[in-house]
Amino acid sequence: MRFADTEQVLGVVALVAWALVAALSASGRLPHGRRVSRATLAGTGVAAVLFALQATVVDAVADPDGISAADVPALHWFVEHRSAGATVLALTVSTLGGTASMAVLAAVGTLVLWFRRRRWEAVVVVVASAGAGLLVETLKNVYDRPRPPEATRLAVETNYSLPSGHALGSTVVLGVLAAVAVVVLRSVAVRVAAVVLAVAAVVVIGLSRLYLGVHWLTDVLDGWLVGATWLALCVTLLLHRRPVPVPDPDLGPPVEGSAADTAGPRPEDPQTVRLALDPTAPDVGDQPTTPMPRPRGGRS
Repeated sequence: MRFADTEQVLGVVALVAWALVAALSASGRLPHGRRVSRATLAGTGVAAVLFALQATVVDAVADPDGISAADVPALHWFVEHRSAGATVLALTVSTLGGTASMAVLAAVGTLVLWFRRRRWEAVVVVVASAGAGLLVETLKNVYDRPRPPEATRLAVETNYSLPSGHALGSTVVLGVLAAVAVVVLRSVAVRVAAVVLAVAAVVVIGLSRLYLGVHWLTDVLDGWLVGATWLALCVTLLLHRRPVPVPDPDLGPPVEGSAADTAGPRPEDPQTVRLALDPTAPDVGDQPTTPMPRPRGGRS
């Protein structure tokens, strides 16, 4: 398979480069004494590890050994355990986890976030989803791996096999929406539920492709790894630049005494106190003056 060895080298380079940047950041030796945030280091580190693992899977497919040896036994196991009910379920899950369904889900999520004034989160969802589609088309044509024999397939597929587009796309779209939910929502229970449901859905979608006999095991594994690599970078982007919070119109006006109420100029600020000895004098604007102390007792 083309580029398998090159990809492994790139995986090692990515790991070494990340370790070097992390060490320089920790010691304060980056240019101008800058430090990389923990969130950025964590996200890029996860992405580097996942990319290296993905390169290992591709290399195993190119030189059939290791994990790729399980491709044929896994295919036979799913074929032998098929049933009418399971086939209907697998076809349904596969349709819901397909490119069209994930695109619709990403579009709905983007619109909801945009109109809720979560513009940055909406942009990240668009970038993540578009990147996933580009990765699927590009990598399939680069690897040009044939699909399993037609006799084992329960669905019609005409493009190449590696990586699984369903596994990659669902990992990115469901993953980035779950990440946004963790960032935006307040309830811990809802956050946990969003992550658990996303992971479960991604696993089930990938297994449905194996059951239908349209992918090898390593196709699905590679799809998960590529998708998770891109997802890690998108989540890093999501956390890297958090916009100034916009008040939620459904929550009503800010509570009196909150930070929003105290953010404006205070009357005792020398730069904003207006001196007007004559109440009838014309308004001459804010003048830098020295505040006059108020009497503590008696009449003014």
